[in-house]
Amino acid sequence: MTSTDPVIELNKATVADVALSFPNAVTVLTKYDLDYCCHGKLSFVEACKKLNLNAQQVWEEVTKSLPGKVGNPLNFDSWNSSVLADFIVQHHHEYVRESIPKIRELLDKVCTVHADKNPELVAVRTDFEALAEELLGHLPKEEQILFPAIKRMEGQPIVSVESEISPGALQMPILVMEEEHERAGDLIKSIRMRTNHYTPPSYACPTYQLTLTMLQEFDRDLIQHIHLENNILFPRFKSIQTN
Repeated sequence: MTSTDPVIELNKATVADVALSFPNAVTVLTKYDLDYCCHGKLSFVEACKKLNLNAQQVWEEVTKSLPGKVGNPLNFDSWNSSVLADFIVQHHHEYVRESIPKIRELLDKVCTVHADKNPELVAVRTDFEALAEELLGHLPKEEQILFPAIKRMEGQPIVSVESEISPGALQMPILVMEEEHERAGDLIKSIRMRTNHYTPPSYACPTYQLTLTMLQEFDRDLIQHIHLENNILFPRFKSIQTN
């Protein structure tokens, strides 16, 4: 299943298939908390059932979000792996590093002022600290180990034993990255739940509102970041390992 497939079979499609085939539909998937990155291999129908959603109704909403109706998304599935890896570093990794200190500062301010009225903010800050620690340890592994290896393997559908990188060399680092993605995904879901999907309470001051806005932007960026790796970049090299 690729993003160029004009039709997919709903009863056979995974959540990741839907996200890849209809990139504009990720807004719908996110709206319903349908995880298309960390747990994207779950069947679309089963994922809807677990959340007590009507799969047919959600699917109808997805099909209304076809290209041309909600912008013109980049077709990442058509990019070569080296370019995609560079995009992830330059776009997503830099965003993470720039945003974490800003959100930390805002959360500290908001907790100082509003934690008495909303103690859940302290839990949000704790979750974000754990997420920041996870990501700041994760990014160098991709930049210094996994992505350089991917670039060396680019254009080598079959890797010989004499090659600098053996066919199974990427299996373990990819597995580690996916496990870390899952932990990060669980933390951002917790933050999303604790903030009622980033909805400010009636008494929220401008700083409180800005904090939730930045957390929501961080959420969206992280989900796309994980999606590009788990559903597009990594599977290309998993298939090489099975040759």
